[in-house]
Amino acid sequence: MSVKKIIEWLINLILWVLLGYTMFFLFVEKSVEIESINGEEITKVIYNKKSTKSTLLSILFKIIFYYINVYLLSKIFDAKRHFKYILSLVGVILLFLIIDYFRVLYLYGVDKFVSYSILTNIWQYLFFGSLSFVHIIVLRWQKEEALKQKLKEDKLAAELQLLKSQINPHFLFNALNNLLSISEKHEQTEVSSGISQLSELLRFLIRDTSDNTILLEKEVAFIKNYIELNRLRFDEKDIIEIKFQTSDNYNDIEVAPSLLIPFVENAFKHGIDIYNPSFVHISLDIFDNQVINFKCSNSISKTKQNDLNSKRSGIGLQNVKQRLAILYPDTHDLNINKEDDRFFVELKLYLNA
Repeated sequence: MSVKKIIEWLINLILWVLLGYTMFFLFVEKSVEIESINGEEITKVIYNKKSTKSTLLSILFKIIFYYINVYLLSKIFDAKRHFKYILSLVGVILLFLIIDYFRVLYLYGVDKFVSYSILTNIWQYLFFGSLSFVHIIVLRWQKEEALKQKLKEDKLAAELQLLKSQINPHFLFNALNNLLSISEKHEQTEVSSGISQLSELLRFLIRDTSDNTILLEKEVAFIKNYIELNRLRFDEKDIIEIKFQTSDNYNDIEVAPSLLIPFVENAFKHGIDIYNPSFVHISLDIFDNQVINFKCSNSISKTKQNDLNSKRSGIGLQNVKQRLAILYPDTHDLNINKEDDRFFVELKLYLNA
């Protein structure tokens, strides 16, 4: 357990000792007796045993209620289901009020049970409910601050990694340019085309993906280059169908970089089998300049079925899901389905939502 956690629990313990002592002092029944010893009057405070036991149980119930709200009901609140949170909180309070009834009935009997003050106990639970809600807000703030700090650290680490990796891309560009010159000299058209497209892909990854957003038009161009580069792997005799249908009404729409390409990579990785008929179908539509609808489907070859089912095969898609949750919270719909011989992805982004 971390030092921070130990300090947090110590603070909780001290506060509960203070609150418990205050409740005990206020609510326990006591009597005062004066005794004379050697001519000296001594005042004694005698606490009623039943009242002491009853008050300690009441304090225990309040503590349990407090932490149920902080660590269980708070999950409903964090999920922004506020109405459900309020209903759950009221339900828990009612449950503890019923338990309190039985506490009084068991310790005091029917007479005390009849005169039991419901209102006083309700106010106590509302008081501790308010305290626990403040605790929830503090924990939420700490969590957000920790997340912000982690994002800063991750960004710094990524920037350092980028600086370290800048040498390699420049070397690759120079090497590719040399290979391009050689292939053009020897009139090797397909090789020249492949090198040119690979250069464009590298240039995009280095130059454009460092920004928070890029033009959708550039993302589409990247996908087209990636598709054309993959086409070089196939001959005309291969029964492979590759389609990319897209509208041209981009209108300077911007998206997060490299958001769509992982789905395309996944489709080519698991969907293309040069020994069997296979396909990759991609479409990108824009509605009213507000909604981007991206679809990608591919065949699933039997030879790559095991790769698709492996844990490592889903890492790229998991990364995209995490990025979408961070960059487009509540403004995207992602639907991924897998059938026996077909894998389908549909992503909708709601812009300016």
